[in-house]
Amino acid sequence: MQMTPEEYRRRVEGCWIGKNIGGTLGMPMEWNRATNDVSYYTHDISGEPLPNDDLDIQVLWLLALEDNGLDLDAKVLGRYFNELMIFTHAEYGTAKANLRVGLEPPYSGIYKNDFKHSCGSFIRSEIWACLFPGHPALAAKYAFEDAMVDHGDGEGVYAEVFFAALESAAFFEPSLERLVEIGLSYIPADCAVARAIRDGVDFARRGVSKETAREYMMQHYIGHIEWHYMSPEDEKKGYGEGPFGFDVPSNMFIIAYNLIAGRGDLEKSMCDAVWFGEDTDCTAGTIAALHGIRCGIDSIDQKWIEPIGTKIKTISIDPFRMESRIPKDIYEFSARIERLHAEAARKFRLDGPAKDFTAPAWFTNIYDDMRVVTYRFDYINVRLDYMGDPVIRAGEPKRIRFLISNTAKSVSTERLNLHLYTADEMQVLPGKTLSTLVTMGHMGSGISAVEFELSLEQAARPLYRGVLEITFEDSKRGRIYHVPFVLLNEGGAHVDSKFEKNGPPMCPNQPRV
Repeated sequence: MQMTPEEYRRRVEGCWIGKNIGGTLGMPMEWNRATNDVSYYTHDISGEPLPNDDLDIQVLWLLALEDNGLDLDAKVLGRYFNELMIFTHAEYGTAKANLRVGLEPPYSGIYKNDFKHSCGSFIRSEIWACLFPGHPALAAKYAFEDAMVDHGDGEGVYAEVFFAALESAAFFEPSLERLVEIGLSYIPADCAVARAIRDGVDFARRGVSKETAREYMMQHYIGHIEWHYMSPEDEKKGYGEGPFGFDVPSNMFIIAYNLIAGRGDLEKSMCDAVWFGEDTDCTAGTIAALHGIRCGIDSIDQKWIEPIGTKIKTISIDPFRMESRIPKDIYEFSARIERLHAEAARKFRLDGPAKDFTAPAWFTNIYDDMRVVTYRFDYINVRLDYMGDPVIRAGEPKRIRFLISNTAKSVSTERLNLHLYTADEMQVLPGKTLSTLVTMGHMGSGISAVEFELSLEQAARPLYRGVLEITFEDSKRGRIYHVPFVLLNEGGAHVDSKFEKNGPPMCPNQPRV
């Protein structure tokens, strides 16, 4: 099956106008824990869409792709995220704080991140699907790198991988139920995201009412709600409590249920998704973007397009440095994506869609990288494993591990010299300098694991930076590789905000009752 350039373009345009439509429809009710009866826009219509980070970050990834080409990973995306994405709340803020001290992805999204199971990554999956239509494995691999920036090893990663794969397949596969099956093949069957999706689909298949489906979701998948509106009915039922930051499973349930129950009816699916409450702009935006991919921009009724137009309005990208580079509308955005898609087709030698859209056997191996920082060099890859939190304290030895893989195309076994540069006062076992032998894969594992134990008698700094320097003993002597790491001397622990629930706040930034 082939797709004409014109058909591809109309589907990509449909994706972005759908993202604006659903996001604008759901934005006024975002994070209300209540049912919301909507059938049309409820904001003051001005001819423009409401700005939304769901689309903004995908614009930011467009700029990263244009600057770096397709050879980018979580570390590159993390730099753009840290420097140019100006929101500082929830998982965004935690990731930026971690990135600023030198914690690279996935640890930027892991360390002290209560929101790694939240919704900030699946909302930006469409760009990878549009780059790789009909190639879900490639779309999902890039989505994995993307999600680790601020969701680390959390459920948020699985949510973005699921949607990137599903949306990529949607350029060619018309069946919504089959698309869900394809997406599920890319994530662990026992993760909370997968369970919520299967439950949502099951309720829709059996014709269970949305009222009954929502009750089940509220009893099994909700996270904690703190500062947002909750209806008296939900509060009376005790639906205000749940794991803090555990937001993505409930929203996966909402999308899955309404995709299947809606049977391709865009208006019903996205309005009913908003009815469920929770992250309403994200659920409606994802549903409408998927409709645009499946059916193209011409399938969307003008009553949804005319009131908001086709502009792209941003709210979370640095306006001072990036304004001149932001696409002015969804057509320019689509054209620039189309150019990158052509580059991707050349780079990966893509001629038509993949023969099988389900996850290849190797795909689940990528989840082994959810707790290591990967550095790719000419002849080797190095994975930094903090073996727990990236923290060191006086009198408590800290172990870190480097997994060194021989990736040279020539058949060669290499002896590498390693030197660990650390603070003078830091003791290192078995020593700061040693060597290791890395074979080719066909002669063994091709991987050498090197561990160091670091310790301090006194911790006099808030953080400690270090570098592993790697050189070749014989051939390739001119190659010198550096792998940085950072260890925090950090105390304190998160405390539940109930301690602030003691009446009207004295300061405007205190949590409200």
